Amino acid sequence: MKNIKKIAFIVVVLAVIVWLFYMGWKWWSKPTQMTPPAPQVSATKIEKQQIYPERSFVAKIESRDHVGLRARVTGFLQQQLFQEGDYVSKDQPLFIIEQVNFQSIVREAQANYDRAAARAKNAQIQHERATKLYRTKDVSKARLDDEEANNAIAQADLEQAAARLEVAKKDLEYTIITAPMAGKIGESIFSVGELIGPSSGVLAHVVTVDPMDAVFSISENELLLARRQFLDMKDIDAIFITADGYEYPEIGNINFVDVALDEGMNTLKLKASLPNPQHKLIAGQYGRIKLKSKKPLPILTIPQRAIQRTTDEEFVFVIKPDNTIEKRVIKTGMDLPNFKLELVDGLQENESVVVEGFQKIAPGSTVQPIYE
Repeated sequence: MKNIKKIAFIVVVLAVIVWLFYMGWKWWSKPTQMTPPAPQVSATKIEKQQIYPERSFVAKIESRDHVGLRARVTGFLQQQLFQEGDYVSKDQPLFIIEQVNFQSIVREAQANYDRAAARAKNAQIQHERATKLYRTKDVSKARLDDEEANNAIAQADLEQAAARLEVAKKDLEYTIITAPMAGKIGESIFSVGELIGPSSGVLAHVVTVDPMDAVFSISENELLLARRQFLDMKDIDAIFITADGYEYPEIGNINFVDVALDEGMNTLKLKASLPNPQHKLIAGQYGRIKLKSKKPLPILTIPQRAIQRTTDEEFVFVIKPDNTIEKRVIKTGMDLPNFKLELVDGLQENESVVVEGFQKIAPGSTVQPIYE
């Protein structure tokens, strides 16, 4: 009997053990609900970089000075002393008007002056003599008054003769028309032998060629941006790029900024002075003027592919310290190399933004950032 009970006890224990093993196996083999891992996204940090800002604008080359030569006296054109299109020096003779009549007028004026000078000298002597005699009561007061008046008239005649002589000499000088400045001279309008004078109009044009001005205009918004990027106009290099993309080797500088915006166009006029020693730049030539800062500007940058856009705003997905996503509206500025933009507002240095994997995220979701 005792053996039967003992065997029954062993059977029960074994059954319990088998049941426990079975239930354990069933529990461990039951599939469990696993929390999916956070999605991986490519990310980058906002960095501050030293940038040399650049801006470019449509520009037109203009001569700094453009002078039309005109005759100041009337006469027949006797000589033309240049070839059209030549480079001329300052004060170089260019046209000569027939001088014979003007030389005769000068000689006549000189003779009249000499005659008036002799009369004035004699009148002065007579006046001085009469003054001395009047003191000794040898001449009357009336005689002294007459000599004084004659002396005044003679001196006035001398001044008049001097003025006429000066005008005659100037007219003779004006028969030689010279270059008012160094530059290139254009086409001659009149031929030798033609009668020219003050009413004839322009005889030819002289334009300066070194330096030349690149004239361009910027809008009000561009002006505000330029003031932020270029802290001082003295720290800007001006580089002219021709219509075919050639970069002119001579570096210029800004030499003129207008005092007010053009009310009609809402633009501001500027000029960049460009050295032109080889005369390669020509007035009327179009191209682009590139303004480049000589000094670096520390700015925040952001990759273009991090930016999402709608019709009303630009925004990015910021990765917060707890790896959750936040939508943030930003403001960008100028284009930069390597497909980056200037970051004007909305983010701070070292903040993280998503650059790839936007389809996996939404504001408030958790991500696993993989930094580039």
